[in-house]
Amino acid sequence: MTDKPLQGMRVIDLTHVLSGPYCTYQLGMLGAEVIKIESPKGDMVRRWGGDRTQLKLGLGSGFVSQNAGKRSVVADIKTERGRQLVRDLVKTADIFVENFRPGTMAKHNLGYETLSEINPALIYLSISAFGQQGPEGHRPGFDDVIQATSGFMSINVRGDGPIRTGGPVLDFATGMHATSAVLAAVLLRQQHGQGQRIDIAMQDVTLLLINRHASITASSGTPPEPGSNRDAPLLGRYKTKEGYVMLAAYLPQHQRSILKALGLQELAELPSAELQARLPQIDLTVETTLMQKTATQWDKVFSEKAVVAGGVQDLGEVIATQQTAYRELLTQVQTAAGPQQVTTAGYRINGEVFGPENSMATLGEHTEQFLTELGYSEQEIARHLSPEPS
Repeated sequence: MTDKPLQGMRVIDLTHVLSGPYCTYQLGMLGAEVIKIESPKGDMVRRWGGDRTQLKLGLGSGFVSQNAGKRSVVADIKTERGRQLVRDLVKTADIFVENFRPGTMAKHNLGYETLSEINPALIYLSISAFGQQGPEGHRPGFDDVIQATSGFMSINVRGDGPIRTGGPVLDFATGMHATSAVLAAVLLRQQHGQGQRIDIAMQDVTLLLINRHASITASSGTPPEPGSNRDAPLLGRYKTKEGYVMLAAYLPQHQRSILKALGLQELAELPSAELQARLPQIDLTVETTLMQKTATQWDKVFSEKAVVAGGVQDLGEVIATQQTAYRELLTQVQTAAGPQQVTTAGYRINGEVFGPENSMATLGEHTEQFLTELGYSEQEIARHLSPEPS
């Protein structure tokens, strides 16, 4: 088995909901030991999605999908007892990750200045909605809010107005970008022997995702027009007998290959000038032709012909193709509520795919273990495990 790049490193994970936990999930798959610090109530996502047993145990699918393999320690940072436990754990750590509103960690005496004094080699990552400074830095925000404020929704206009994506893509993109930043900080620490301070904002990451639009707007002062479901002939979404397909004929060779796949051989063989001149009319023929089969049937044709087109599939259909199985994109973890499928790192290094440990912690499952490891006495452990007013 390939050694994992962060093997032997410890991450203190003071994050919640999605962007932060998804970052530390990646770090865990890369070999780091991740200690997730939760309030006595637990991460709010523990009760998102799943059956009654999952929700009762705080192992909802929304939580398991980015927290598998982590250890869980309860520490209420609103109390000095909880804050001291975090500081004690930081002494043993390599990386600290938090995604609270700017100023929250400093308010609880857990800011970078404090923790870097305790552990000068610490890599300290803060994830926030708008960043640690600037006129908007104080604002809180979730994925859907950032989709609105970042310009992301403005380039996705359909029907009655701007739309947000069906999934929290900005949370996940921020988590991935944060992982990249941590890896860069690890290399810098290896070079200079010093801890590193990382500041990542969800809105910044969003502008990176739409960097072409951001660059054009910043350079010209005029935002590009919003995209649509049909940008040009043979380029966009088309209705079929059942469902939809996407055609992506960006170049003349793509146009010809798609026309051949649709059985429109004569049109595919037209001289270049005539083909381009007749594209609007040809597009109508393509619309009619696509109505002869379902999206699933056309997708099979497109796959066999290896053309740049495909059926619009739901996630069940995607998984049924077995492509995700061949790519080892999903793996099973055992939980107290039964087995669940979670995603892996999504790439191969030397033929191996990194995934999480086959474990899933219930709330506070490892609190006593780490208190003991830190040298707390039996009396101190008992006090910490007992409720304390915040």
